[in-house]
Amino acid sequence: MGRNREFNHEEVLDRAMIVFWQRGYTAASMTEMCQEMSLNPGSIYNAFGNKHGLFIAVVKKYFADIAAPGIDVIENSASGVEGIQKYFEMIAQGILNGHRHWGCLGTNAFIELSEQDSEVALVMSNHLADLEHSFYKALTKDNIEDAEERAKFLICMSQGLNVIAKTSPSAKTLDAMIEHTMSVLNTPEVA
Repeated sequence: MGRNREFNHEEVLDRAMIVFWQRGYTAASMTEMCQEMSLNPGSIYNAFGNKHGLFIAVVKKYFADIAAPGIDVIENSASGVEGIQKYFEMIAQGILNGHRHWGCLGTNAFIELSEQDSEVALVMSNHLADLEHSFYKALTKDNIEDAEERAKFLICMSQGLNVIAKTSPSAKTLDAMIEHTMSVLNTPEVA
């Protein structure tokens, strides 16, 4: 009986993330995963149960590593609108520097699997709820009227940017999209 190989979970999840991000869940084969992670199938199955367990671990890590810093920017800026602006600029910068040229792993997973995979749908729904709540808090911080509806609009725009990332938009296109998005927020509440 072979001995289980020790490995750094964070490192192998980062490697698996690349494959899933580029290829999607369905198209990514376990052979590719093993090659990218430098592990044998037994080690992957022992650690994650199966391909789906590995994918869920990768998506959760993605949200912790990639998405959480964006929410922090929204919540820790002096002004709510400033935080939202910085958040959208972070997405645009990620698209332009190639870090998000495959789109958003969470959005991609949701589009590919949400109808048949309730666990993926729940992970993404929780992320979107957290992001919407951050937008809402930022808008109310600046006394922006209709904060609840505008937070939902910002969710649509952020997900739209994540999808359009796959088309390699120019900086000019991204700047225009962000400018138009932010212009909707420039209506302070009347006292």
